[in-house]
Amino acid sequence: MSAPARQRPIPGATAIVTVFIVIITIPGLGLALGFGRGAVSESEMRELARWPTWSWARRDLLAWPGAFTRYFDDHFAMRAPLIDARSALLWRLAGTSAFDTTIAGKNNWLFFADNGGLEDWTQQEPFSSAELSDWSETLMKRRAFLEKRGIRYLFVIAPDKQMIYPEYMPTSLRRLRTDYRADQLITHMALTAPDFPLLDLRGPLIAAKSRELLYHRYDTHWNDRGALVAYQAIARQLQRWFPSIVPLQREDFDVDPSVTSGDKTSMLGLRDEGKREMPGLVLRRRAGYRIVAPPRPDPYGEDPILIVEHRDRRLPRAIVFRDSFGARLIPYLSEHFSHVEYYWQDELDYDEIERQRPDVVIQEFVARHFFTYGPYPPGIPQ
Repeated sequence: MSAPARQRPIPGATAIVTVFIVIITIPGLGLALGFGRGAVSESEMRELARWPTWSWARRDLLAWPGAFTRYFDDHFAMRAPLIDARSALLWRLAGTSAFDTTIAGKNNWLFFADNGGLEDWTQQEPFSSAELSDWSETLMKRRAFLEKRGIRYLFVIAPDKQMIYPEYMPTSLRRLRTDYRADQLITHMALTAPDFPLLDLRGPLIAAKSRELLYHRYDTHWNDRGALVAYQAIARQLQRWFPSIVPLQREDFDVDPSVTSGDKTSMLGLRDEGKREMPGLVLRRRAGYRIVAPPRPDPYGEDPILIVEHRDRRLPRAIVFRDSFGARLIPYLSEHFSHVEYYWQDELDYDEIERQRPDVVIQEFVARHFFTYGPYPPGIPQ
């Protein structure tokens, strides 16, 4: 019986196997070497999974493999550039978004769909009567708590980009109502507590949008020009209580090409040339305040707690509870308070208010969060 014929090696087989091994090894090896350990995905505009904590409890041991898989899926090496490339390709070639968190609008505009943004636009679930009652009771109890301590309270509603630029939203997203949850609450408060200090920023922003761009195409937040308009409306309200507060005007600022005019992130990780070409606003005179904590503050105002002091100690004191829209308000508001602390949270910190006894508490609340945050009136101390 003759020996079997010797098979010829496939040309390039070694190279193919080598490339395959390299491709499947790089993601895990890169992660082990410390690459891809960021906390936030700029393209997806979300927090990435955190490294799962270890516990010997049976329940935690069973859950650990799944938690590790989620962490690996979010952090393997080369993930970010691959996602950015895919996002850019789909946007440039097909005009569509690679993620459910982003809405592809008209005229090359993008809108944020996550954290209640899409729900607030379509209005499939408006406020129920019970939800409106909870909000009304919460706001009234907050004000009562503060008034008893001689503290003013201002509740500010920051509009999402689609509330100011609805003309760029896609026609395929049909709205079931013409109003928003914010409108329902404003109407309800006007009927039940007409003297309540609730400030809706849409009016000033809509009036100003014909003069210049207030939100960039690929940002979800207002830029420094939109924030200046919003700040001026807030400052005018505060001036009624504190005459020393004189709102800054546009002529108080110079434009500076070295200063950004928007977020550090862009939806889908896209490069917005309009944002890059728009110079930021810088106060002509020397700023009167300084940041005392944290020691190395985030330049975009994304610290969870920021403490600021002014050289004029006669100015009122404030605490500001805010979300991401409050970041660009910080340079403006800080000019009016001897001491102001900014807290990135939706609920008031009553213990901190008791400790500090500020003159005013300002709460900035973005409209889409009416879908993601539910107030709890019984939790407010008397």
